[in-house]
Amino acid sequence: MALHGVASQAVAYILGSAQDGGVPQIGCRCERCEYARSDTRLVRFPASVAILSRKGKLLLIDATPSLPQQLDLLRELVPSSGKMLPDIILLTHAHIGHYSGLMFLGREVASSRELPVYCTSGMRVFLESNKPFKYLTERRELRIIEFQKQQPIAFEEGLSITPVEVPHRNEDADTVAFLVKSDRSLFYAPDFDHYTETIDCHVRNSDISIVDGCFWSRQELPDRPFESIPHPTIAESMNRFKGCGKKIVFTHVNHTNPVLNRDSYLQSELGRRGFRLATEGMDIPI
Repeated sequence: MALHGVASQAVAYILGSAQDGGVPQIGCRCERCEYARSDTRLVRFPASVAILSRKGKLLLIDATPSLPQQLDLLRELVPSSGKMLPDIILLTHAHIGHYSGLMFLGREVASSRELPVYCTSGMRVFLESNKPFKYLTERRELRIIEFQKQQPIAFEEGLSITPVEVPHRNEDADTVAFLVKSDRSLFYAPDFDHYTETIDCHVRNSDISIVDGCFWSRQELPDRPFESIPHPTIAESMNRFKGCGKKIVFTHVNHTNPVLNRDSYLQSELGRRGFRLATEGMDIPI
């Protein structure tokens, strides 16, 4: 994609496909984490997507703890963009895998200047009330901009993003997904507790949907009640959206998920039913 002028199409790049802790996950010696330690091709960063617009504007959805590595990955994918930092960041919610990468934008590291960060009013209060993030706003390294749920944000002609409220464990701030519209529509919902009529509608009506695939089944964490960390399982989602698989990609995959096993038959099962598993570097024209 050319840096100058207008590109033919906007593109979304998956920069991370794992749950907040990534793969390998700290303190874990499961086979999936050990494989990823021995083979860097199996490493997965926390869920994040970058959107490069026709005019070369770079929008980043969620700032993860792996932000430096993810921006390096993006430069490898699109060397012509010339971007060292995103032009705009949009945040889904206040769990550590989705916002803590903002710390790299302070004066200790990137020392950004009024980098626009779009979020809900609750997320704004959270950032402006808690160290170290309040320092970034006080020093104007970040400029927090509130958006209204269900109201499209027009970033340039032909590109809009609409925040969509989704149910989640909102201990510190509310949670949104994003409906991205360019030539095609992309629904990005990496983290939510259960499906709603609204989520169903966006998944079925969007050209591409990237949705929460944290667990394969409810039996993955035998020592913890599933109700304490609810997520739609991949198995449930495939049954729910039977016939829609070609436009559904699963992300936010937990390190316990057997779909990540080496030579997993579950990946073949995904493909057989038409669904896809997000991988770092995957590009989706929109």
